[in-house]
Amino acid sequence: MTKESCGKLMFCPITKLVSAKLAFSLAMIFITGLFHQAWADEKTGAAATEEISLVDPADPDRTTHVDYALKIEGTLLTPSQSGTSEWNLNSTGTFAFDQRRFASDTSGPLAVRAVRSFATAETESVVGKDHATSVVLPSQARLIHLYGAEYQLLQLSPDVRLTRPQVDLLQIPCDPIVATGLLPARNLKDQHEKWNLDSWVIPMLVGVDAAVSQSATCQLKSLTANEAVVTFEGTVEGAVTGSATKVTLKGELTFDRTQRFIRSFKAVQSEMREPGPFSPGLNVNATITWTQTSAAPARELPDAISEQVPDERKLLLTLATPGQVLLLHNRSWHIFHETPEMVMLRMMHNGSLVAQCNISPSPAVPPGEATSEPEYLDEVQAALAERKGAVKSSKIHSDINGWRVHHVRALGKAHEKTLIWDYFLCTAKSGQQTSLIFSYAEEDEKQVAGSPEQMVGTLTVRANRAKVALPR
Repeated sequence: MTKESCGKLMFCPITKLVSAKLAFSLAMIFITGLFHQAWADEKTGAAATEEISLVDPADPDRTTHVDYALKIEGTLLTPSQSGTSEWNLNSTGTFAFDQRRFASDTSGPLAVRAVRSFATAETESVVGKDHATSVVLPSQARLIHLYGAEYQLLQLSPDVRLTRPQVDLLQIPCDPIVATGLLPARNLKDQHEKWNLDSWVIPMLVGVDAAVSQSATCQLKSLTANEAVVTFEGTVEGAVTGSATKVTLKGELTFDRTQRFIRSFKAVQSEMREPGPFSPGLNVNATITWTQTSAAPARELPDAISEQVPDERKLLLTLATPGQVLLLHNRSWHIFHETPEMVMLRMMHNGSLVAQCNISPSPAVPPGEATSEPEYLDEVQAALAERKGAVKSSKIHSDINGWRVHHVRALGKAHEKTLIWDYFLCTAKSGQQTSLIFSYAEEDEKQVAGSPEQMVGTLTVRANRAKVALPR
């Protein structure tokens, strides 16, 4: 064996041994690294999953303050003899309130229970060139209780009765409480995950009370330890108080992960609404922005409210009719038309028109007297002649809440349906008289039943036009 060959023999095993040890060490380092990396990844993943939790809890010990702004631009559509008339529409809304939410055992929209104290709640609208209107929540009604409902939030004042315009005023698009439904109901796996929404969220956000179809998606736009920015977009088709509509919503919100509430919100809501039995058509874009901050506990906010939705009696609304008369009506009635001589209400049930009520003053009589039964029957029959109706009953109630009420029921036919007309001539002891005329199809009698009597039974004469809401 030569030196050279011996060197080769001696060197090769050593080299192989060193190489084997090195390879083994490197392999162990690599495997250990993989193990630690996998463990770290698993730990990081679990932590990330736990951290991407965007929950806004209902905490009665927490008070927040909301500043809300609304701007609507577009056209208002009304029926005319030549088809449809278009009117420019510009509207703004400003709201500022403190809020406290309460936990509930239910889920979805029915879980909402909250109180708000409004510093500001008003809208101003201009239709056409100069037809301006405004609605302001009166100072006596600044404390509002909120309850979840199937379609819209149920809002009432514990101190005074609201009017229909005031209730409509409080139904703001993209309400901060409803907007919590845009947050994911589960922990997110990563920053790129999308999620769908419960079917009630988008319709309630945009005010659609009878949704036929809807779709919506949300996604994280950015995420830090302190905040999450969420983008959202959705579409819903359905009806608003009986008018067919299509609404799209697109925007983003910033969720404060430290304070666990939505800190800011901005969205554009576009709506194409057909003219309907209660409201004109719309082709508008609404820009909604609001911010929410922590606030000191407000003394005017109660620590608790009833867990049960108030009964129907407490939810009645005030209506000031022509002729210095007030009455109460349930929330199914909407103001369709109003003049100094008459106010016309229409009742909605499941998104459809079911009844109409015309309220107007009648000629006064001397105090203590009333229009005779034959005379009023002649007036009713004259009105029925054009409608081909016939009187079926006539009854006089001598005292309903201080009023003499003459009720005449008549029946007729139209479009192969039996129609009912309920005429009420109400006479106060002062001689002042008010007329209420209800009309509806016989097939809708169950929905209307009791409502005329309830309205007639709450008539009140006032000396001057009320400047404040009617006390409870």
